[in-house]
Amino acid sequence: MTLEINRQPLRELAAAIELVGERPLLRALDIHEKTLYRWRTGRCKIPGHQRQVIRMLLGDLPGTDGQWHGWKFLRGELVSPAGEGFRPGDVLSLIILRQQLTAQRHEIDRLKIRLAIAEEAVERLAPAANDSRAVG
Repeated sequence: MTLEINRQPLRELAAAIELVGERPLLRALDIHEKTLYRWRTGRCKIPGHQRQVIRMLLGDLPGTDGQWHGWKFLRGELVSPAGEGFRPGDVLSLIILRQQLTAQRHEIDRLKIRLAIAEEAVERLAPAANDSRAVG
């Protein structure tokens, strides 16, 4: 079990190299080629902050305990695993949209009640209306 845990950072490193390439990864981590070599061979452990950058490149947002796996920040947007991008205004507008939908649901519920009351009244009055037509 311990060996498996120790291999995880190396797997993440290999996946990040495959995803973005070695040179861009060196720039993103602000490290020298020799440092990357030492990490790949297991001679040195990957420091926590740089391992976090690697995990972010692989789509694991920091501080989310893996609940947002696959999401990433790219060019100022929050990008879903499906590739759909959201700007801050988009996310904020979702709050307003949710409030509007909640208000509309309440209005629909009120209208359903009013409709049920009106239908019940029509049913009660319909026999009386038929009786008055028959007499007249």
